[in-house]
Amino acid sequence: MLPRCVIYDPELTLGLPVGMSVVSGINAIAHAAEGLYATDGNPIMDLMAKEGIAAMGRALPAIKNVANDIQARSDALYGAWLCGTVLGNVGMALHHKLCHTLGGSFNLPHAETHTIVLPHALAYNAAAAPQAMQAIADALKGSSAAQAVFDLAKNNGAPVALRDVGMKEADLDRACDIAMQNQYPNPRPLERDAIRQLLQDAFEGVRPGG
Repeated sequence: MLPRCVIYDPELTLGLPVGMSVVSGINAIAHAAEGLYATDGNPIMDLMAKEGIAAMGRALPAIKNVANDIQARSDALYGAWLCGTVLGNVGMALHHKLCHTLGGSFNLPHAETHTIVLPHALAYNAAAAPQAMQAIADALKGSSAAQAVFDLAKNNGAPVALRDVGMKEADLDRACDIAMQNQYPNPRPLERDAIRQLLQDAFEGVRPGG
């Protein structure tokens, strides 16, 4: 579904709790990040994705520090528009498949699940999409896309482990089985053992390797 019109007013976001602001922002980053290695991507979407990620990377720490920082809230909405536009124009990949699986089958909270899974999905795809990963890392002023996203979440108070948002370790095998079905296009083929390890790392909140 696409709206006819969206009004972005930072004053309307001042009542949104900081925690929800942070996970919502990283959820938006996920749309842009996957747009950078989408099979139907294009240079214009790449530019918007990189700018959207950078805007969120600036905005979220500022909102964490001063909840009613109107300029930071404006930057976050600017980033949200860019990331949402990317989502509306290109396809998504492994990260979204995993989050749809976890949210739809295990009733996990949407933005928190995206925040937790994204670093691990990026780490999984890192070798298969190096240019995209470099763009994400550069936008967040880090050396590794996966680590930069993980640190953005953890340093700003967001959850980084699935066990902290209601996932049960006993359900990880089933989640992996579901994720392997009806696969989304992805830079790296889906390998069951690697996906299972990805889910374990996300469950435990392990910081991805470089």
